Amino acid sequence: MSKKECTNKTILDFALEYFHGGWCVIPIGFQKIPPRGFQLQKYFTMNSTESQVNQWFANKYKKLAVITGRVSGGLTILEFDSMEGYEWWKKGHQELAETLPTVKTSRGMHVYFRSELDKNFNYDKIDLLVQNKYALLPPSLHPDKKSVYKWVIPPNGELPLLDLRKWDLDEYTEETEDMEDTEEIEEIEAISIRGRVRDCIDGIGSSGLSPKDKDLLADMIIKTLPNKESQRNREMFEFCRYLKGLESLRDLPAKSLKPIIQLWHEKALPFIGAKPFAETWADLAHGWKKVKWPKGDDTLEKAVKTAIGSARIPPEAKEYDSEEVRLLIKVCCELQQLRESEPFWLACRSAAGILGVSATQASKFLQMLVVDGVLEVVEGNTTTRGTRYRYLGGTIDEKSNF
Repeated sequence: MSKKECTNKTILDFALEYFHGGWCVIPIGFQKIPPRGFQLQKYFTMNSTESQVNQWFANKYKKLAVITGRVSGGLTILEFDSMEGYEWWKKGHQELAETLPTVKTSRGMHVYFRSELDKNFNYDKIDLLVQNKYALLPPSLHPDKKSVYKWVIPPNGELPLLDLRKWDLDEYTEETEDMEDTEEIEEIEAISIRGRVRDCIDGIGSSGLSPKDKDLLADMIIKTLPNKESQRNREMFEFCRYLKGLESLRDLPAKSLKPIIQLWHEKALPFIGAKPFAETWADLAHGWKKVKWPKGDDTLEKAVKTAIGSARIPPEAKEYDSEEVRLLIKVCCELQQLRESEPFWLACRSAAGILGVSATQASKFLQMLVVDGVLEVVEGNTTTRGTRYRYLGGTIDEKSNF
C-alpha cells in the first residue's frame, strides 16, 4: 500500500479493504465514538456486512474503527498513548517493531497482530486491546482535527499470530476490569458535549450561569436527543421543559437560547434526517412560552412534604375510611394550592409511590375521586406525562385532624 495509493482511496475503499481482510469495521461519529444509537455490543460477536459497510461509508461517515478480538480473527492491538512508551517497547522488540503493522496516532502508536488471549490488559506504559474494544483506523481524522491516523507500516496479508508469554511482560501486567462500553461511550459523549456547551454559553445572553448549570445543560441535550425522526417534536418539547427547569434560563426570551438550540439540533441531526435548523428553532420559538410544568419542578415534592407533615385535612377526606385515600386527597389539595388556578399533573406511578400501593390501586383511587367529584380530569395522560387534574374540593380545615 503505497502513499500514492492511499491518497487516491476514499474512506469507503479503506473500509472495504479492511472488511475483506476479515476485520469488523464500524462507523465513528462525533469525537472518537460510534454514532448515537449505534448498537456497538452487537458487533462484539457479529461482523458487519458488506452492505452495511457500503451504506455507512459511501457518503455518511468519514471516520471508522475496528473491533478487536474473535470477531476480527483474533485481532489484538498494542496501544501506546505516547512515543515514550512505544520507544521503550521497541528497544526490546526491534524485529517486531520493524515488521508488525503500525498506525501513527496523534500522540503515540498502535501495533497490530493476532493473539489467542481473551482478556484486556494494562501494562506499565501500554494497553493491550484484546476483546470488545475498538480503535480508530486510517485515514480517520483525529478529534483534534490536526492529525490523521496513518499507517507507518501497513498490513500486508494475514496478521502474524504472536505468543505474548515470550515477551516477558507478565510482571508488569495488571488485568483490567472491562468497562461497560455503552457507559464509557455515554460518558465520553457527555464530557464532549459539556465542553461544547461551555464554548457557546456566552452567546445565550446570561452571565449568571454557574458551572453546574452548564453541565446540566449538556445533560439535558443528551437526555432529549431523539432516536428517530418521529420523536423530534416530543423531545424538543422535553428539552424546553428541562430549560424551563433552570432558574437562570426560565425567564429569558426564546431568542437568547438560540445557540443552545443550534447545538441540540446539530447533535440530533443523525437521527432526524436532513431537517433544517429553522424547523427546530420554530418549534422552540413557538413552544417556549407554553411550557407551564418544567422538568425538575419540585411542586409534587413540596405538596407531599406538606401533606405528610401537617395534621390539617380537607373536608372531603373525612368521608373516606382509608388513610391512603385521605393522604391522596391531601396531596391533591396541596398541589392545587401550589398551582393556584392552573391544573396539576399527577401520574399513577407517582401516586403509587406516595401511598405505598400498586400503580393499579393508585389509578383506582384517582378514578374514584373523579367519580365522587373531588377531582376533575382536565387532560388525559400521554406517553410523556401523567393526567392533568383540578382539585374541586373545599379548603383545608386547619383545626381538624385524622
